[in-house]
This record gives sequence, C-alpha cells and structure tokens, in this order.
Amino acid sequence: MVDQGATRQLSPRRWRILSYLAQHGSASTLDVALVCAVSRLTAHRDLVWLHEAGLANRERSPEDRTHTWWYEVTAEGTEVLRRALTASGRPVPLRLGQRSSGVADALLFLPLVEVSRRDPGRCELFQWLAMMETSAWLCQHDLAQLRADGYGVWLQDGRCLRFLVHVDRGPSGGVVAEHERSTSGLGGLLAGYRRVDRLVPVGAVLVIAQDAEREERLRADLLREPLRNAAATTTQQLLYRHWPDDQVWQVPGESGRRRLIEVGS
Repeated sequence: MVDQGATRQLSPRRWRILSYLAQHGSASTLDVALVCAVSRLTAHRDLVWLHEAGLANRERSPEDRTHTWWYEVTAEGTEVLRRALTASGRPVPLRLGQRSSGVADALLFLPLVEVSRRDPGRCELFQWLAMMETSAWLCQHDLAQLRADGYGVWLQDGRCLRFLVHVDRGPSGGVVAEHERSTSGLGGLLAGYRRVDRLVPVGAVLVIAQDAEREERLRADLLREPLRNAAATTTQQLLYRHWPDDQVWQVPGESGRRRLIEVGS
C-alpha cells in the first residue's frame, strides 16, 4: 500500500524517475543517473525512496556478479502517475507501467544521453521517443505500416539529424537451419519502407544488426533495393565498443564508416 503522505513529497526529479520507469521498463541506478544528470549516489537515494514508498519494485539476478539492482514501477506507482497526468490535463501514454525495456534505449538512447552530458554545448540528444511514442508519431504522419524501435533528434556541431532506428532481433521463427541464420528475420525489418510511396520525414533510417554477418546481408539487400530515405547500418558489438556518435555507421555502397551526424548528408 502506498503511503499517501509520501506521494505528496515527490520532488520533480522523483516524478521524472517514476515516469521514466513507467515508460521505459526496468532501469538501473546508472541509467537513472544518466537520464536525470545526477550522481549515482543521488539516483540511488531517489530509487530507494521510491522503493520504500511502494512506488517501485527492485530485484537483481543471482547470476549477475555485479549485483546490480533493477527497478520497475509498481501498479501503485503507475496509478499515482495516471492520476497526476489526468488531473493536469496531460495525455496518459499507452501501456503506462506495462512496457518492457527497449533494446534501442540501451543501445542508443542512454549512450547518447551520456555523450551529451560529457560534451555539453557541442552535441545533444534533443528528442527521443520510445517504441510506443514512435508508433504514435508514425501514425500522425500516415505511416502506420512502419514499425520502428525509436525516433531521435541528434544535434552536433551546428547540424541536426532526425532518425528512426530499427534493432535486428536475430533469427526468428523457432528452429532455423544453420544456412538460414544470417538472413532469418531480416526480410520484414525494412519492408514497410518499400510499401511507402514517399520519403519518411527523417534524415536517416538506422539499423542495428545483431552481428557482422547479418549487417553484411542487410547492406547487400539495401544495395539491391535502396530505400527512398538514406539508410545506415551498424552492429551491436560496435555499439558495445564505441559511442554511437562515433564512426560506426556504414552507408550501403561505401567502404568506410561515418559518424552519426554525417549519416544522411
């Protein structure tokens, strides 16, 4: 049961953390520290406060040697948010408090937030929409047939890149023969763009492949049948080793890799 007195003590930062958990799924202390631009200690104190107030749950895997706590919003925390949004006249996001963590959040959103924090004034993740909000954004542009994992606006060195991102989940459809593993699941990844008879209002379509072999297959496909929009690919391994604004993005037909802000130029 949530302490009603505690909800009245929610600071703006704790409201922001609660909203983040409800819209992005689980998060670690480091994730929250990045999003809120505070120290890990401050993020830890706020998360513990939310946990003790009954607004957030936490758990950690016994197999995780780092013993990292992962926090999720509770049903009570979701209801507190819902009431606050309704009372202020703001829309309640779809599936509030019922979302799983987005892969694009981990691979692009949080790292770009960290890059922005390290180099303020030179670069900034100006906007980010998670999967649900991206779907709503696409519907507003009469592009409901497209499915993307996120939408972002990246600013750097006086330039701007609006992008949609797709994450390759790897082979799909149960048991897949070895010779099909490098192509299984790739066919539908960008199929929606080929059914659209106009440019999508972004500067680039980004695709994060599961591995180098699947990226090569994607690039070959994009060479055979280019999208109307500029497209670029990378791999999860490259994003684990480098910041996403670095030279990790490859445009089909080119031998080298570009920085994020250079994609689509």
